[in-house]
Amino acid sequence: MDKDAYIKQLETENVELKKRIEELERLLGINSKNSSKPPSSDLPGMFVALPKRRRKKRGARKGHHPHLRELLPQEFVKKHFYLKPEMCTCGSTNLEETYEEPLRHQIVDMPPIRPQATEYVQHMFRCKDCGSLVYQPLPDAVRRQHFGAGVLAMVAILTGRLNTSKRKALAMMTEVFSIPMSLGGLSNCEGQVTDILKQPHNEASEHTREQVIANADETGWPRGNRQKGWLWVFCCNTAAFFMVHANRNQQAARKLIGDFKGKLITDRYNAYNFYNLIRQICWAHLKRDFKAISEAKGTLGKIGDELHCLARKILKLRKRVRDGTLQWETFQRRMPKLQKRVESLLKKGSHFDGKLGGKCREVLKHKKYLWTFMRDQRVEPTNNFAERIVRQAVLWRKSSFGTQSERGARYVERVLTVCATCQLQGRSVIEYLRNVCHCHLNGLPVPSLIKSADDLANSA
Repeated sequence: MDKDAYIKQLETENVELKKRIEELERLLGINSKNSSKPPSSDLPGMFVALPKRRRKKRGARKGHHPHLRELLPQEFVKKHFYLKPEMCTCGSTNLEETYEEPLRHQIVDMPPIRPQATEYVQHMFRCKDCGSLVYQPLPDAVRRQHFGAGVLAMVAILTGRLNTSKRKALAMMTEVFSIPMSLGGLSNCEGQVTDILKQPHNEASEHTREQVIANADETGWPRGNRQKGWLWVFCCNTAAFFMVHANRNQQAARKLIGDFKGKLITDRYNAYNFYNLIRQICWAHLKRDFKAISEAKGTLGKIGDELHCLARKILKLRKRVRDGTLQWETFQRRMPKLQKRVESLLKKGSHFDGKLGGKCREVLKHKKYLWTFMRDQRVEPTNNFAERIVRQAVLWRKSSFGTQSERGARYVERVLTVCATCQLQGRSVIEYLRNVCHCHLNGLPVPSLIKSADDLANSA
């Protein structure tokens, strides 16, 4: 090989190695601020703390409205101790009564919890004709029932709402509530709750699909035998619907969304690309992608830096609209200029090779779904609402490592649906669970999970 050919070969290898080093440095720098990785995956001390002059002090702010402990109503007070002063702080004993309201101090305690049992006594009689012992059989509903509505509701709260492990939930039931129960009995309670919550689960799915605006998201959910699975959520302001599915694909997304015809807010995951109606792409994800592009070298890094600044500015303006410090009409007048600049920068960035240039090209493919929030004030620019709803499930997954059976998957999606929907509607979860279990066990119509329009308006 001659000298010139050898030099050319070395130059080619040098260019390829530089590209490889740049890609490895990019991968090494991936964190929660420039990708979809959760903050919990960041290394300790990865981000420098804010300077002292910008760091907020702990504790209450000066002049804030005090938040005092509320006193229980008098019907809960079992003992009264009346304290009357005998001497003034000046030493005088010449005191008289006034019409001032007395000061009250309460000590709240919890008595030992004792379970209440309903006993069915089956008397034994002997037949005078044949001599056989006979007794009245239990009703079918009673024969299949070992625990009442309160026990079923509490098991659902412990394992489905508070993310308590089965053994800890069992300890709570036996030691705190004095309910004799085994691990198998606790699992059977979950199975009963699964059957009871079938109708409320369907109500939540139908209600969400009837809304004008809804959010969708998904997170990993391992299944039995080390199989991968996914937990999907479809939610609106008044309800949330969860679904455990084996796949994270378009088929699962279609099953989740169903016949929804409104405005859908999601991230850029391609499973939602089938939805060709009005859609909004999450700008929180875009801001992280722009942050990743800004860390590139050269012109592409400058493009990413400007895109990141524009994304922050757009989200700040939208927040001001939500807070009432910026008029909606003013926001709409300012946005076209920002929109034009963002799209221009994305076109410039799309000409670069590599994954960062590919991000620009990918965002441009969804260009018509980037600006729905400009035309409808009800549409949020981010999918943070769905991510907050699914956060409870993520915490549950981290402690339970998913589910091992089909019944467990149904329990997860139905309990999460009821808990999230009650929370969105300002309802007591334990009260609804107790009520729905009581009605089911006694053959009564199951109460609706969705409040009426008048009730929702009053609670709002």
